[in-house]
Amino acid sequence: MLSFGSAALAACPDAPPSKARFNVESGDQGVTAAWLEKTLSGKKVRFDEGTEHYKSGGAYSYKSGNQTWDAPGYRFYDNGMRCIDYPSPRFDLYVVRDKQLVLINGNGGRFVGKITR
Repeated sequence: MLSFGSAALAACPDAPPSKARFNVESGDQGVTAAWLEKTLSGKKVRFDEGTEHYKSGGAYSYKSGNQTWDAPGYRFYDNGMRCIDYPSPRFDLYVVRDKQLVLINGNGGRFVGKITR
């Protein structure tokens, strides 16, 4: 689910990329930055492949198997995009479908997440 780079740390930009390249389907409901912040801040999201943690202090981590990838921060955007402050910032799109949170990655993968504390 994740891809990594080795460049110097770059902050998430003020504006997200276009969500046009993401695999949005009819029936997907958009979400806002405020909704994502309220829903995910301080919580974990479990996927089949691993678990991401939006820490209350603003840091982020993703754990899969016995590996963990940490980032100093994350940012939500009003078009439903999310940026993770990895050395090469990572962008994904969140939507809600059938009352389930779905993460859509840049490769078109769709992953249903379960929000936990």
